Amino acid sequence: MFDVEIKNLKIFANIGITPDERKKKQLLKVTLNFSYSVAKGKDLEAMNNLKDYSKITKSLKQFITESSYDTLEKLITSSSHMLAKKFKIKKVKVKINKTAVAKRYGSETVSVSN
Repeated sequence: MFDVEIKNLKIFANIGITPDERKKKQLLKVTLNFSYSVAKGKDLEAMNNLKDYSKITKSLKQFITESSYDTLEKLITSSSHMLAKKFKIKKVKVKINKTAVAKRYGSETVSVSN
């Protein structure tokens, strides 16, 4: 079993409860964690036996950028489900840090994860 972490991926998205929040894209820092297995005896140097982190990252970025959810909780749930199904990965955990909100409250981070 392999555990993968893609940390603080910068994505701009329209998200928020209020219309003012959704007016312009906000910077989100997204961390993705997931696990996957490679069958015993498979070549660990052959890309077709491994997960393509680039494709996974691009897919997550596109999904979030094109989303229209109001809450981070719904975005995280939908993103996790999409990635698990599309890439056949397990233990998908998405953490999103909303940097603009953190600054407003004088905080280093305001994040939600599943």
